[in-house]
Amino acid sequence: MLITKQERSMRWTIIFLIVVGNAIGAVLTRFYFLIIYQPSWVKLELSPHYDTLFFLISTSLLLSSSVWITRRLSLPLYQIANDEVSIDSIDKESAQILKRKAIQLPASIAVISFLVWILAGFIFSLLHPVAAQILYGIDLPDLTVCLKQFFGITFVGGLITALFLYFTIEKYWRGSIPKFFPEGNLSQVKDAFMPHVYHRLLIAFVAISLVPLPLLGIVAYAKAQALHKADAIVRAQLLSSLFMEIIIITFICVVFSIVLSIFVSTSVSIPLDKLANAMKEVEKGNLDVRVEIVSNDEIGSVTEGFNLMVKGLKESESIKESFGKYVSQEIRDEILNGRISLDGEMKRATLLFSDLRDFTPLVESMHPKEVVTIMNQYFTQMTEAIKENRGLVLQYVGDEIEAVFGAPVSYEDHMDMAVKAALEMRRRLIELNKNFEKQGVNPLQHGIGIHTGAVLAGNIGSKDRISYALVGDTVNLASRIMGLTKEFSCDIILSQTTNSLLTGDFTAEQLSAVKVKGKKEKVLIYKLIDYA
Repeated sequence: MLITKQERSMRWTIIFLIVVGNAIGAVLTRFYFLIIYQPSWVKLELSPHYDTLFFLISTSLLLSSSVWITRRLSLPLYQIANDEVSIDSIDKESAQILKRKAIQLPASIAVISFLVWILAGFIFSLLHPVAAQILYGIDLPDLTVCLKQFFGITFVGGLITALFLYFTIEKYWRGSIPKFFPEGNLSQVKDAFMPHVYHRLLIAFVAISLVPLPLLGIVAYAKAQALHKADAIVRAQLLSSLFMEIIIITFICVVFSIVLSIFVSTSVSIPLDKLANAMKEVEKGNLDVRVEIVSNDEIGSVTEGFNLMVKGLKESESIKESFGKYVSQEIRDEILNGRISLDGEMKRATLLFSDLRDFTPLVESMHPKEVVTIMNQYFTQMTEAIKENRGLVLQYVGDEIEAVFGAPVSYEDHMDMAVKAALEMRRRLIELNKNFEKQGVNPLQHGIGIHTGAVLAGNIGSKDRISYALVGDTVNLASRIMGLTKEFSCDIILSQTTNSLLTGDFTAEQLSAVKVKGKKEKVLIYKLIDYA
């Protein structure tokens, strides 16, 4: 199988960290045996080259085994981590396995390394003296000596190596986690082990607090035994060496504690800093911000919740913007904030109906795309005129517009608002016709009818689809008045009720009383001229 340059880079980086971590553990273990605990049988009876040779061969084999096992574990992850393959292109079952492995990779490598170090403890504390007995014929050490050696290898070298590998590889690997989870959702991967923040802090605290104590205890115990058997001169030398050993152990433990503290603190602080910066962006109104989720611990859960919150806010903002296309900003905010009931209620409002005249022949003589373009331009201008005067467009039916003023938000001057909207619609149509003439399109004409009265207002419809609608005689009469504009050759007609309730300065001319469908008595109407 061909390996890309990026894959090699990812692979060798992880291998390099494994080698460095195990080298640190090996050096500390060697230090443990040379300075802290010196088995007398090794020092006095073995060839000077045997110990070093055995150490190099065994360490090489163990390190190679660790690298090989880790390589087999992490090899399938490299292509995704380096953008060679998309996780979405893999079947669901295989993708879930890779996601779980990706989350567990730092912990898996650390556990494998610690197990290898346990094996190293067995090799050096048991196999080593057995081999020495076979080669040199020396007596085997007692069990206490073997256990001390096993402790030094496993808990000095192994524990420090495992902690180093976990926190360094986790820090490096976090940048690759989002490639396995483009949408986040790390919590959806079940049975994926990753230490939570509490456990990481606890591990670091225990390591920092407890690792130095056994080392110092072993040194003190070994020196105490030596002092018991030594003369005055040797005692002075032992005390002097004890002082230096304590200083060296303390220095190494302090360095280890600082490095471990830095890794643990940055694993917590960096994601929190990114989350805090993202929150500041949201405060500024930026709802496109998203924080990458790099862990499935408490911080990952909080980050995932933050992303979902921002997504919800963005959807709400999108709804507000879409809703704002149909109503004014004031009405939109009142409805979305829950200050207005959309259940059925009787309200006094002003209805405005608008209809294009002689539009059917125009439709038949033009291409459908041109007709749609013209209608969209017309509806855009008329809707803006209605919204500017705090009206609500209820529906478009063909080339007809139905709008209401004073519902769902109540206004005392809803009659004046409707009349101002009608005059603005007239002005906009004049400007629109100028543009149509330049395009070679015949001018449009419309008729507007306005009436004020009581209506039943609320959300009406089926369980699957509802809309805010008005029902009542006021609605029907407003529609009938709109139809009279063609009969009286004018563009805006008001009912007597609306005209008598106007508080603004408008000029209207009374027309003949007319008989309309659904009314027994004739209806008085007025032609709206303009502002007074």
